[in-house]
Amino acid sequence: MNQVTFGLKAYLKALRLMWANNLVRYLLIPAILNIIVVVAFIFSGVGIGDWIYSFIERSTENMNGWIHAGMVAIKIILPIIFFALFIFIGGTIVNILMSPIYTLLSEKTETILTGKEFPFDMKQTFRDVWRAIRIAIRNTAKQLILIALCLLLNFIPVVGSVVSIILIFIINAYYFGYGFMDYTYERWRLSPKDSRKETHKLKFVTFAIGAVYSLPLYLICGSFIAAFIGGVSTVAATISQLTLAKVQQQSSNSFN
Repeated sequence: MNQVTFGLKAYLKALRLMWANNLVRYLLIPAILNIIVVVAFIFSGVGIGDWIYSFIERSTENMNGWIHAGMVAIKIILPIIFFALFIFIGGTIVNILMSPIYTLLSEKTETILTGKEFPFDMKQTFRDVWRAIRIAIRNTAKQLILIALCLLLNFIPVVGSVVSIILIFIINAYYFGYGFMDYTYERWRLSPKDSRKETHKLKFVTFAIGAVYSLPLYLICGSFIAAFIGGVSTVAATISQLTLAKVQQQSSNSFN
């Protein structure tokens, strides 16, 4: 509970830091990306529905009322399905697209708190972004597998459904939090394996960071709300890691 509370309090510190240092403007970028992605998803559904309709219309000599009604239903339902798909994976897509901005936010946070400067290196920036994308894709794959297993619990009436919802929230919170924590670890030049180890050591802080981001995703259009939170989550994760690293260093110096 101490780690969870620590992670949640980091959000208040993150908001104060971002407001005081004019970093709030970065929160508008993921919101704009969210709108672009959701429009792309919906138009993809419309486009695929039109293509199916045209294909069947060309392939069928006599389109009776039932076939025509089915095609109209497809044209209506597909955009809705694609929008529902966006609700499930939109947060992950936006996080992947936002990797360069989140990397920058994490760097700026450490510079503000420690005074340490990070000179711009294009090659290293591309490496960091590529690493963040790989980790996001890998974590998403793990999330989907674990969520699919949790959904099996719904075959157990009532209790199974409740347990499934709780477990899915914990899984999402941990893996989203892991992604936000890794922006700092990649800058500290930890390998992905070492990053996993360090994240696991701070698993309750990681959970708290990801929990705040994950909560809105359970709401209709919650990914739009989560888009604003992603940048704050990155800053909160960085603040947590720097604070804990400082405490650990002080403890080590006292021991020596």
